[in-house]
Amino acid sequence: MPMDFWKTRLVEGSGELVSSWLLASPVPIVLSKTRLSKHGDFRVPRLGKPAYITINHDLHPVEFLITLAHEIAHFRNWKRYGRRVRPHGPEWRNEFREMLVQVIKSGILDKEVTAAVVQLYFKRKLIGSGSSEQLNKALGKTREVSGVLRVADLPEGAKFTLRGGKTFIKGRKLRKRYQCSDVVSSRIYSVHPLAEVKETIVS
Repeated sequence: MPMDFWKTRLVEGSGELVSSWLLASPVPIVLSKTRLSKHGDFRVPRLGKPAYITINHDLHPVEFLITLAHEIAHFRNWKRYGRRVRPHGPEWRNEFREMLVQVIKSGILDKEVTAAVVQLYFKRKLIGSGSSEQLNKALGKTREVSGVLRVADLPEGAKFTLRGGKTFIKGRKLRKRYQCSDVVSSRIYSVHPLAEVKETIVS
């Protein structure tokens, strides 16, 4: 698999913009398996290994692009400030938003998606890698559009199995994710509301 295989996940027309980001901030991008707790992350250099970014391989192209901007902003912040600033503090927030402005000005997103990105990342003081109903709808990720059953569609207390094979009992929502209990280990996991449900189980 070529090192730049991740580029096939990008939004159509975003290649030139992304290339400019990486030219200014060269950092390896690694595709990751599906993770329920996050879309991507930035790994600082350690044990002789260079810094790199990981991104879930199965994200929607728009989510992939936003996550890439999110993590490159972390890389730039780390290069400039090291550990002297908070990971999602104002320095990172300004960097990330500047990159999203470039995305919006490029015209590669349609109007509905652009409006959702503005609402999610520019109208709120605290921003991270969360999602919103407006953005999900714009991306066609609601059940009505996609036909896919997701954790958010299930009632509290429902027993379900995710694509990875683990079976959970859905708990209450804390901030952005649901606290779900692993049926086998009883361990509590923070599950993304858009995690795809493989099957529901009737007790």
